[in-house]
Amino acid sequence: MSRDKINDARVAGMIYALGIAKEKGIEGLEEEIRFRNITKVPITVKREVVDEAINRIKECTVDTVTILALMTLKDEFGFGNKRLNQFIERFDSKTDCLVEGYTTWQEQIDTIKAENGIELKIRRND
Repeated sequence: MSRDKINDARVAGMIYALGIAKEKGIEGLEEEIRFRNITKVPITVKREVVDEAINRIKECTVDTVTILALMTLKDEFGFGNKRLNQFIERFDSKTDCLVEGYTTWQEQIDTIKAENGIELKIRRND
C-alpha cells in the first residue's frame, strides 16, 4: 500500500474516532475500540448495521431454541397445546427479563444450581 493510501486510512480513522469521542465521549471511543478489536469488524461497517445483524441473530436463536424446546416437551413429556402455549408465554417472559436487564444469565445459572443442583455454563467464543 502506498504511503498516501496509508496516510488517508489513518486520517479517516482519526476522523471516525473524533466523531465517536464527540458523540459518546472517551468511554464511548474506548468501547468502540474494544468492540472493533473483539469482532474484527472494519470501521467501514457502521455500528448500527452490526447491531441490527446481532439483533437478528439473537431473534433467530430464540426462535430456534423455542422450536427445539417445544418439540422436546411435546415428544418426551406429552405436552399438548395448552402447556406448550403456557411454556411459550413463560419463555417469552424470561427472555424479556434478560433483554430488559431485570436478570442476568449468571443469575439464571446460579438459581438453577441452587434450586436444582444442575451446573450450567454458557460456552464463550472469545
